[in-house]
Amino acid sequence: MSNQSLTDLDKSKKTDPFPALKVPLNSSPEHSIQKPRILVVDDSISVRLALQEGLVKEGYQVLTAENGKKAIEIIQSALPDFILSDVYMPEMDGLELCATLHRNPLYSHIPFVVMSTEKDAGNMRQMMTYGAAAFIIKPFNIEQLIITLNNKSEQKKSLKEKEILHAQLLQTHKLESVGQLASGIAHEINTPTQFVSSNVSFLEDTFADIQKMVKTLVTANAEKTLTGDVLKQALETADWPFLEKEIPMAIQQSREGLSRVTHLVRAMKEFSHPGGKEAELVDINRLIETTATVARNEWKYSSELQLDLAPDLPKVVCLAGEIGQVFLNLLVNAAHTITEKLGRTPVGNKGLITVTTRVDGSSVLIHFADTGCGIPDFAKAKIFDPFFTTKAVGSGTGQGLAIAYDVVTRKHDGTLTYITAIGEGTTFTVRLPIKIS
Repeated sequence: MSNQSLTDLDKSKKTDPFPALKVPLNSSPEHSIQKPRILVVDDSISVRLALQEGLVKEGYQVLTAENGKKAIEIIQSALPDFILSDVYMPEMDGLELCATLHRNPLYSHIPFVVMSTEKDAGNMRQMMTYGAAAFIIKPFNIEQLIITLNNKSEQKKSLKEKEILHAQLLQTHKLESVGQLASGIAHEINTPTQFVSSNVSFLEDTFADIQKMVKTLVTANAEKTLTGDVLKQALETADWPFLEKEIPMAIQQSREGLSRVTHLVRAMKEFSHPGGKEAELVDINRLIETTATVARNEWKYSSELQLDLAPDLPKVVCLAGEIGQVFLNLLVNAAHTITEKLGRTPVGNKGLITVTTRVDGSSVLIHFADTGCGIPDFAKAKIFDPFFTTKAVGSGTGQGLAIAYDVVTRKHDGTLTYITAIGEGTTFTVRLPIKIS
């Protein structure tokens, strides 16, 4: 394509033969694999056509939309690698489109390139706060745009590599957490398993006594010697009044024990699962309950756990596995600080951990409050730093809060804050944005 500007092309082109939802692909298959998919958003038919023609010649896949509203419909069905958008458009302009995508973790990672004029400096600054990746000043040519896209492709590739390393680190930390919890989990499973086993042995012995009783009564009936005294003697020999009371109790206890084991195994399966690479709608309350079950052996000796979960809490778009790891880190840290203050098995009252969920405007708040030692002054500025820890050597890597902070702030556009008082305790607050539809 020549260096003819898009402003000139806008005056010369009158029709757009490509509907907004059509995906024209280059005839060269290897180019369609190597080059990314670009969504062009502009209310000018001629600009869309000019960009489409030029980018397809370079091997890019191209989708087009005439405004932000149509762009969102396309993004939901065919996720692009880049978005190239004008600022001023009807129904939903570029500024609103950029802000909407920025608020949604499903789409906030897509590089957003803005086509604008030098007069739009105010809008540019605002779109920068919404994560706009680059700006192309009109009028421009395809060659300029290709250079910008290539630069952003390299940046995206580098970011992807960092994401892979981060995911590996997170999964390693999760497996370390599971390993640390393993003995407690084994104990949690062993206790109900033991009394289920005892009840099965009891029922086995009981069945033998009942079998003898029934055989005695059947024989007496066959010999025409079944009397009230014989029946009474048989029931007494089998200790039927005792069995009538204990058998239902043994069955009920066994059901409860198996239910506890099933609940724990399910929680472990949900927690240890790596999770999907894409964000999804997650029930935060259920995630907290699962985490509390998995970590029960960490807190049950020194602390009481109180869950104050809002019943009307909306689901949140997030990475369930990573947010679950955040909750585990905060819960275990709360248990450890109480243990540090009161001991593993305190005499008298235990400490208290309270987990609260609430809706606050367009966000969900999750509070983890403990009655532990509090955070000392020297540590306050460092607690989110990698490898910083106040624990004894060998009892922690110092990665927990650093990973939690990174997951909440960078990957979910949320916040992780705390308030603390020495000797009284600490409250960590996770703020996650609610899905923007």
